[in-house]
This record gives sequence, C-alpha cells and structure tokens, in this order.
Amino acid sequence: MAGKQPPSLDGLIQAKGAPRPSEVPQRGEAPGPAAPAPAPPPPAPSRPASDAEPRTKSLTLRLSEPRYQRLRRFAFDRDASHQEVIEAALMAYLEREGG
Repeated sequence: MAGKQPPSLDGLIQAKGAPRPSEVPQRGEAPGPAAPAPAPPPPAPSRPASDAEPRTKSLTLRLSEPRYQRLRRFAFDRDASHQEVIEAALMAYLEREGG
C-alpha cells in the first residue's frame, strides 16, 4: 500500500459563480452523455375563484415538551396532522370567544 497514490482533488473546488464543470460526474449520474431533462409536471387543474382557498400565512408555535407530546398523541389517535388539530382548536376558540 506504500505505492498507492491518493485520488486527486484538482478541479473539485470552484470559485463562487464559476460554472459547474461538466466533466465531473455528479452523485447519481451515470457517466456518459447527459440524460434528457424530465418532462415538467402537468399544470394543476384550475378551480373557480369561489372555490379558491385564501393564501396561507406561516407562524411559529412553541410548546413545552409535555404539551407537544399531548398534541402528538391526540393527532395520532385521530389520524390527523398537527396543523389540522391546532387549526380546528383555534377556530373553535375564536367562535366561542366571538373573534
């Protein structure tokens, strides 16, 4: 093993903005000519404006570990997502409180 040379890393580090070298195969690519690009997915069916859901907003919710475990168990038992459980609870609260 004394005569074994380590693989060369020349050309693997590129300057920012430099084009990707085409001669270095990437993980998962077969060596040889480039495969054709996959066809784009078909467009989603359009719905009438009356059925369209309003845009959603993201928010962050922090829970203590015991509360998070309760939420996980509750959602799992009902085959629901955390999103579905929290949204239903929020809507019920807002209805009850007149919000």
